[in-house]
Amino acid sequence: MTSPGGRLAVNGTVRAVDGSYAAYGQKLAIERGLLTFVGAVENPRLDIEATRPHLDLRVGVAVTGTALAPRVRLFSEPELSEVDKLSWLVLGRGSESVGRADTALLQRAAMALLAGEGPGVTDRLTQALGIDEVSIRQSDGELRETFVSVGKRLGERWYVGYERGLHTTTGNWQLIYRIARRLTVRAQAGADNALDLIWTLRWK
Repeated sequence: MTSPGGRLAVNGTVRAVDGSYAAYGQKLAIERGLLTFVGAVENPRLDIEATRPHLDLRVGVAVTGTALAPRVRLFSEPELSEVDKLSWLVLGRGSESVGRADTALLQRAAMALLAGEGPGVTDRLTQALGIDEVSIRQSDGELRETFVSVGKRLGERWYVGYERGLHTTTGNWQLIYRIARRLTVRAQAGADNALDLIWTLRWK
């Protein structure tokens, strides 16, 4: 510990031993907990792994980044889909046996993961809007990403939504206006900016 210019500075590492980490309604066991200080005492670097105990597989939360800007991701051994990781972490079983009541728990956990479990900008906006819809989906392809979407209907024709991948730091806001029964315009801003005109044709 030093005080250059009269300001406290800390250099070194603090290790957590036999600690616990509360996340998504579970008390996880910290297997690795390192706080590395390089100067500013209020913003150490984080290297934390915490797992749910008493399971047949290893599943948990990894926290990296800094105390002021943490990054949280799920991990498992063996590797599972993001939905299954969340299901094992929250419910203690795979997503194939999830019922309707359990789906609501997974949605709330996904929202907490999306918002970083803190009162961020996204969290405040979703509370102010009064969310109508929450959903979880996986993309197609070899590198499957899990997305959490929230939305609010502002009338018969207007819809506003926010979508973000669990492994990304930014998401996309969407404003959708239904011009006619089969014609919709969608404006998107955020990680990807776009303006789309969508014509829907259905046939049997």
